[in-house]
Amino acid sequence: MGRRVRMAAVDALGLPRDVVLGETVISMEGGRTMVIENYRSILFYGDGCLKLLTKNGKISVEGNGLMIDYYDEESMRVTGVIRRIEFE
Repeated sequence: MGRRVRMAAVDALGLPRDVVLGETVISMEGGRTMVIENYRSILFYGDGCLKLLTKNGKISVEGNGLMIDYYDEESMRVTGVIRRIEFE
């Protein structure tokens, strides 16, 4: 089944996109904590920048004192001063 057909089915049935299509979900808690779900891999990690590969592209997080508190194959929690999130 093609992506366009799956998206139409998800919309018609009111199903959550992150579950059915594996789309990335980002939850922010203020400007100092974020949880990222459904990422594929860590491309780069430093205290000022985090780059992730997702199913639909890349995500860059910029800030100060960035730390990955935990991660597994589905989600991660990042803390620090989060200044910018960019979708590539």
